[in-house]
Amino acid sequence: MTDKEMNKLADLIVEKLLTTYIRDSVSWYTSSTNTFDEFLKKNKPKNNTEEELLGELASLMTQLSLHQEKEEYEKCAKLKIKIDKLKKKIDNL
Repeated sequence: MTDKEMNKLADLIVEKLLTTYIRDSVSWYTSSTNTFDEFLKKNKPKNNTEEELLGELASLMTQLSLHQEKEEYEKCAKLKIKIDKLKKKIDNL
């Protein structure tokens, strides 16, 4: 076997190894990512604490104030709806 033939054979072997490795890596990554996403969905806290809701309310009210100053009234209207829903959640705790 000549050097040229050995190099060609070595290239084919490396190419096959890399192709297999990449395919297996992609398969593992895809299945691992899907499993992790499912885990997060299942273990997401269902009920927010009052502190979390109050923090979110404060954030929304700050945003509302900033948009009022900029006279962005469409954004204010959307924020007001979110604020009202959040206030109802807090009242029902």
